[in-house]
Amino acid sequence: MSFVKILDISIHFQKTAAKEDFMDELSHEIEKKLANLDDAEALPYGKPDIVELIISIEKDKIRFLRADISARQLYAEVASKLSQFKIQHPRFDYMNDSGLNAYYS
Repeated sequence: MSFVKILDISIHFQKTAAKEDFMDELSHEIEKKLANLDDAEALPYGKPDIVELIISIEKDKIRFLRADISARQLYAEVASKLSQFKIQHPRFDYMNDSGLNAYYS
């Protein structure tokens, strides 16, 4: 999973994020996409951890769309979140992570 793919703010994301209930539906959407993870037992983290990470990244993307943060700040925020997650879960590698890949693909 490339960093660019994680930061992607596609037309679909913009339309979905514009809905009033986006934040309410976000964790449900994440859970739905992660439900098909193969061998979830082998992941270096629990599903609630990756759901929390994805929600925090998506919130930053929404802040960017609302012009609350710049593109540079968005990049820094997401990089920091991925780095912190790596510290908490040393075997985590966002480039090859099946959880991130399941959500962002």
